[in-house]
Amino acid sequence: MTKTAELKAVLGSQTADKSVHAEALLKVIHSADSSDERADLLAIAFIERDSVTKTPKILPNKGIPDDRWDMLVKTHADLVNGHLKMAFFKSRTARDFASEVLRLVDFLPESDEKTFVVAEALFSPYVPYRELPGTPVHMSNAEYQHKLESDKDRVSLIDYIMGLPFDERTERASMLIQVIDDTNDRDLRVALLAHADFVREKKIIEAVLAKK
Repeated sequence: MTKTAELKAVLGSQTADKSVHAEALLKVIHSADSSDERADLLAIAFIERDSVTKTPKILPNKGIPDDRWDMLVKTHADLVNGHLKMAFFKSRTARDFASEVLRLVDFLPESDEKTFVVAEALFSPYVPYRELPGTPVHMSNAEYQHKLESDKDRVSLIDYIMGLPFDERTERASMLIQVIDDTNDRDLRVALLAHADFVREKKIIEAVLAKK
């Protein structure tokens, strides 16, 4: 069986424990003949996690005991999640992302730490991996507020639209698109869309608190 086939067999297993999946995956990856092949294999796992055929096979690996997993969450989760975020937005391809993840795997000395990293990556929001259509626009809070202040009429109209009792989501969305697209300032369009999302989240929180 090829290493790729072994990897897909691991991904296809219906074993529920994600640390067991990660441990088995690492075993396949570490059997690779070079660092390039290791990155290639992990990239395949990141892309095809949900697309491989599922089988009733249960993986024989033991995984990380629950008490040790809980300890790793306390001691390593912030480090791992911060690295995954940095790696994802730094990378242009799944292989780039896999290489960055393996850098952290190689940095940590203990086997259960390495398994924790791969488990957190494999079941993170970044996987199954998709290439983004461009580079995210970053604004500081001051820049974001300045953009909104520069067009208070559109901001007010968005607030109004977000408060209307439309029958369908598409009705509200179509109105928002008309407001946001009616400007050639890309940064302003980004700020307006971010504001609409903020208003939506605020209304959800207010609705939850009102029920208590």
